[in-house]
Amino acid sequence: MVSIEIQRNKDNQVIGCHMSGHAGYDEHGYDIVCAAVSVLSATAILGLTKIAKQKGEFSNSEGQCDMVLSGEITRSGQDILNNVLVVITVKLAYTL
Repeated sequence: MVSIEIQRNKDNQVIGCHMSGHAGYDEHGYDIVCAAVSVLSATAILGLTKIAKQKGEFSNSEGQCDMVLSGEITRSGQDILNNVLVVITVKLAYTL
């Protein structure tokens, strides 16, 4: 199971996103659900660092992704993370 934890600050801004686990939809190398989560997390980190210029700690490895924002929370950084939440919500609704 993929576990996703979202952290928000007092202004309701997303300041952290932690994803871990494996979907178990198919065997290793063929699991399209894990592949989708991997692409989503890698794209979010690239967007946060290259486009939003958001400061923070970002890591993405097999079965684990952590995005913790720091410094000034940028508008484009929030847009990227809110988009992640929309995609996760749609994906969960589709797979359930």
